[in-house]
Amino acid sequence: MKPNEILLLALLVLASMVVAAAVRGADYDAAVAAANKRDYVVAAQEFQLLANAGDPRGENGLGVLHANGLGVRKDEPLAARWFRKAADKGYKAAQNNLGELYMAGRGVPLDYALAQEWFGKAAAQGDSDAQKNLGLIFAGGLGVEKDYAKAMDWFQRAAKQGNAAAQANVGHLFRTGDGVGRDYLMAFAWYGVASAGGYPGAPEFRDSVAQYLTSAELAAGRDLARELFVKYGSR
Repeated sequence: MKPNEILLLALLVLASMVVAAAVRGADYDAAVAAANKRDYVVAAQEFQLLANAGDPRGENGLGVLHANGLGVRKDEPLAARWFRKAADKGYKAAQNNLGELYMAGRGVPLDYALAQEWFGKAAAQGDSDAQKNLGLIFAGGLGVEKDYAKAMDWFQRAAKQGNAAAQANVGHLFRTGDGVGRDYLMAFAWYGVASAGGYPGAPEFRDSVAQYLTSAELAAGRDLARELFVKYGSR
């Protein structure tokens, strides 16, 4: 994996369905439970019931299933329509998912401006995946002037919410020095946190910067990684 590839790993990946402890509702709980058991046909049926009632959780869930062909036919244009229904109601996960489709040109025309608009709406509600994706927009110069300082700001916002992809990207910018100045110790620490969250490639990047650190710096980097993990977690 090349150093700059870490910024692109999440481009085509839709936000996963995560169950928040505060979210309740028999049909929604049943849908998520079925999805977690990989019983996507049942999940689709439950999400459909919710969507029929205009519930944005069901609309977003159907979008995720159709985008990935889980329990239903893969149909990215249909996924985009379901995401938009939920996104128009202010549902942040759907706003981020719709933005990802526009950023990748999946089911909708490639449109970085619309991607940024939808990411912005979700990020304003604290969605860490949307914050991370705004970082990708600015780091890649996707429809905007490349701005690593803005990219780092968004990556750090998401990283401090435990977003492992964003944590790896923070490490990457510290490694390259783009937007912040090169700092191998900080790169080592943030890659370590992302590694704890199981982010693909993070352990290899962590080990690749270790060669630039002294024994004392390595020890300090491990201590810092533990502190960051305790403070922010990683998922």
